[in-house]
Amino acid sequence: MKDLMFKRKIEKKLEEWNSDPNKVPLIVEGLRQVGKSYTVNKFAHDHYPNVVTFDFRHNKSLREIFDGDLDVDSIVRNSVPYFPDKSFIPHETILIFEEIGDCPLARTSLKSFALDGRFPVIATGSLLGVLNYRRKQKVDIPTGYEKTIQMSSMDFEEFLWANGLNEEQIGALYEYVKNYSEMPSSLASYYKEMIKRYVVIGGMPDSVKAFLTTNNYIKSRECLEGLIKDYRADFGRFINEKNEEEVDYRLQATLNKLFDSIPSQLARESDTSKFKYSEVKKGGRSIEFEEPFDWLEKAGLVYRCFNVNAIEKPLEANTDKTYFKAFLSDIGLLMAMYPLSASQEFLRDELDSRKGAIFENMAATMIKKAGFPLYYFSNGTDHLEIDFLLESEEGIILLEEKSTNGKMAASRAVMEGKTKYKATKCLKIIRDNFGVGSFYTSVPHCSLPFILGEMRKKLEEGVFLKPLEYPAL
Repeated sequence: MKDLMFKRKIEKKLEEWNSDPNKVPLIVEGLRQVGKSYTVNKFAHDHYPNVVTFDFRHNKSLREIFDGDLDVDSIVRNSVPYFPDKSFIPHETILIFEEIGDCPLARTSLKSFALDGRFPVIATGSLLGVLNYRRKQKVDIPTGYEKTIQMSSMDFEEFLWANGLNEEQIGALYEYVKNYSEMPSSLASYYKEMIKRYVVIGGMPDSVKAFLTTNNYIKSRECLEGLIKDYRADFGRFINEKNEEEVDYRLQATLNKLFDSIPSQLARESDTSKFKYSEVKKGGRSIEFEEPFDWLEKAGLVYRCFNVNAIEKPLEANTDKTYFKAFLSDIGLLMAMYPLSASQEFLRDELDSRKGAIFENMAATMIKKAGFPLYYFSNGTDHLEIDFLLESEEGIILLEEKSTNGKMAASRAVMEGKTKYKATKCLKIIRDNFGVGSFYTSVPHCSLPFILGEMRKKLEEGVFLKPLEYPAL
């Protein structure tokens, strides 16, 4: 397979970390196969003359290095026999701890590396199979001596980069986005088609690579199906007090039931306002599934979108944690869990059922990848619902995914002042071009990541305060 080098946004965060003279060990966390190892190793080799990679998943003997003292000198001395061709030179050698969750004591050692300062460390960790490691083994987590950043599958802009679009071309799209101005029909058609490809291929690097090197969606889907199989194999896996791998098969079975239920619940044609445990198991209750659901969510495989009972800031304070929708974190993974015919019909614009659920899941992933939490509004009494709500610098933004031309009664009521709630703006996410309605602005799917990115940028700009001078008395 042709070697493709994908540009990833996390590279900028790695640069920022590396430029800090007081940098602490960095952990890049995320779902397996989102590109953590490739990106980290490429960065390390581009910036350091010596790179030593500890792969705890595929070379279990490396865990023995951390069975003794955890000071830096001892770890380096114990490592030399395992890496006879590597040089451990202070400030010139970077250490990479792959799948650090497979060696909990390596995680504990990060404090020593932070205090010592001679050897920068980047660790990677997929939360699948990691969350339960400490269930039977207590391990000290070096609070304050490590920094963690999250990495997800490719967002839409990264997908465009992978497909060969340059900064100038994407900048042209951004100009239309900034002004919410109508794009030329040829450009709108191009991005409409590109969105369809992003939906079925997703943002997992292996899936994108398989498609770009073959132009065959089937090859991409085979990669996605393989990833899903690997994720299932990780369900319920943990390391016991003897540093041995075990599988909690009861937990594994529960996780599989939850995971399998998400695509079907998203595709319901009615009563779509919440995820139902009773559809996972007859008589199922939250007490049985809450911890496994938390496992899937923290693993980065599933996103939960919580209902708010009041459209008021802060949204988090008005959240009902028992009432939520569930989405898969990568839209390609969702499509791979539906029959192949669904993807084929979607690409031909012939899919009627499930289309709304598919676009809603994609919108949810775009919101999360932009760094926003997921909220929606549902009023069971009045049967009113708003797909997504965001807190921006301007105020509360209503987002309605309406690729199937659904009604927006709740958003209309809020925007026209017919409720006690207020919102700054209502964006109607559609398949076509920009437009203006009576109480909303229509925006195409391709523009959503850029709109969200601009909102996030404004939130993160901060508030600059002038120094105060003590008054003369």
